Amino acid sequence: MSWIKDFFNPKKKIRIPGMEDNFYATGECDGCGECFRKCPSGHIKMIEGRPDWGKPCLMCAQCGTVCPKNAIRFGKKPENGSPERSE
Repeated sequence: MSWIKDFFNPKKKIRIPGMEDNFYATGECDGCGECFRKCPSGHIKMIEGRPDWGKPCLMCAQCGTVCPKNAIRFGKKPENGSPERSE
């Protein structure tokens, strides 16, 4: 059970499946900042008019719930950036 000690050791990096995933805003995001204002942990920052999720995220998904454009996704951000707006 050494993994338990490792898990609580801040100097060790533990890889948990899905740990690389994070929230991101799609091209539908209009930069309104509602996700930023409603984040209970205060870890969303607005950078150049777009939300950026810092860690540690509580994974509450409040940001996705309050987004008026339904532009918040969870997972690996697409390699080519956020999906484009669908007009």
